[in-house]
Amino acid sequence: MTTEPERTDPVPDFTIPLSAADAQALGEDVRRLAERFGAVLHGLVQLRAGGASTDDLEATIGASTELLDRLGGIRDAAVRQHAAGSGSYGALARAMDVKRATAQYRRDTLLKTDPSPMEQWATGSE
Repeated sequence: MTTEPERTDPVPDFTIPLSAADAQALGEDVRRLAERFGAVLHGLVQLRAGGASTDDLEATIGASTELLDRLGGIRDAAVRQHAAGSGSYGALARAMDVKRATAQYRRDTLLKTDPSPMEQWATGSE
C-alpha cells in the first residue's frame, strides 16, 4: 500500500527502472525503445477506445512491429548466450514457459542459423 496521494493529472509519470550505468551503456537506444513503447501504449488506448483512423492503426502496427523485432533479437541473443553458457533445456523451458521439448527445438533451430541483424543489434555487434 502506498502512502502517496492519488495522482489526478491526466498524464502520469512512467519510469523505466534502469541504472544510470545501464542507460549510458544503451545510449540512444533507450530513447528509441521508449518512444516505440510509448507509441504502442498509445495505440492500445486507441484500440480500446475504438474509432482509430487507418493512419493511427498503421502507426500502431509500425511501432509494435519494430518493437517486436527488437524484442525478438534480444530474446534470440539471450537464448544463444544461454546455450553458450551451458544453460539447460529445462531452465530454458521454464524461462520460455514452454515444454522442455519445445525449448530444445527452438534453441537447436536458432543455433543452426547465424545471428540475425536484430540479434547483432541486441549484442552491440552490428
